[in-house]
Amino acid sequence: MTEKHKIQRVWVDDTSVHALTVDGLQASYPFSMWKRLANATPEQRQNFYLSYAGIHWRDIDEDLSFEGMFADAGLCERTPTEDSVYYELNYQKKAGEDEEFSRVAEDESNIKYN
Repeated sequence: MTEKHKIQRVWVDDTSVHALTVDGLQASYPFSMWKRLANATPEQRQNFYLSYAGIHWRDIDEDLSFEGMFADAGLCERTPTEDSVYYELNYQKKAGEDEEFSRVAEDESNIKYN
């Protein structure tokens, strides 16, 4: 059976998107790897939401999978179901409720959705 890793936190900075699992694994992608993210404004990059399988930017129509991010970093194996790294959804925050939560999902109580 494939080991599973639950996402604890996702954030972006000026150059990359980062994800951290509950068990301490961390992976990053530079925006330069993805044309839409490379050409996006900082505001567009900050405007993401999380699903079970990945990170989504509606404004620029871009999606990245957690498993792809961690597999590319050599931290997990790719699986047919693409769920070896996942985010557990507990509830949704409405757009504009809290600016800080909209940028970073720290744990199950801090989720960003638009």
